[in-house]
Amino acid sequence: MKLGIVFSPASNWQEIFQAVLLADKLGLDSVGFWDHYHSMKPEWGYICGWASYGAIACATERVKLVPMVICNLNYALGVMAKETSILALISDGRFELGIGAGDYPEEYAAWNLPYPDAEFRIALLRENMLALREVWQGKQVTFNGQKVKLQDATCAPPPSKPPRIIVGAGKSKKLIHSALEYADEINIYADQELVKYTKRVISNSNKPIGLSVYLHFDWDQWPQDISQEIAKWKQVGIDRLFINIGYEWPLKEKVREIASAIID
Repeated sequence: MKLGIVFSPASNWQEIFQAVLLADKLGLDSVGFWDHYHSMKPEWGYICGWASYGAIACATERVKLVPMVICNLNYALGVMAKETSILALISDGRFELGIGAGDYPEEYAAWNLPYPDAEFRIALLRENMLALREVWQGKQVTFNGQKVKLQDATCAPPPSKPPRIIVGAGKSKKLIHSALEYADEINIYADQELVKYTKRVISNSNKPIGLSVYLHFDWDQWPQDISQEIAKWKQVGIDRLFINIGYEWPLKEKVREIASAIID
């Protein structure tokens, strides 16, 4: 089981940057951020965005860059195509597109933007990802979906190989089923019954889709022994475990704790 770190919520860039370099050095599989431009309070900051991944890509050598997760509603498809393609190129293929349908209605209310219902958001994510897979090939793409319509859309230069798509399904069974069509990996919340359900769904699909879990700790709930938590999820039989570290925690210390539990 591989281990990834999500540096959210955290706002001190220099501290995050040094922790990312340490994660790269110590053998962690991936690093990433939430994808929120809106903060509920001014003092609740989030480092995220395409620029942060570009900076990390140029400063690291082996760690993968995996947003957990990009909100599909936040970007026009052309913007997403360009940003993902360039990140894949400058990271030498280490960028993976962790993406979700969007599940933060407060963000859209605050910025006076529409927040479609779950059925629309899941359908839009599906069509965006199917179209994006074609665009990543570097050809002119005409796509005639219900939500997405392209006419000779082109994004160049394309990535040397398409980034993997990790769908952040959370606890949505509808999104888990929809993602079977286009995902390389499905990420769900840390619920063992949900893991069992998702493993059955993936197995029945007969597709080589990976399964990962997002493990979230609130500011006052960091376990005394993170290695025990990691061992528990390793026994469940998942491919990757993403652990959030943020708040006011000492980030480098948490990176060392997690890295010390790596068992391959």
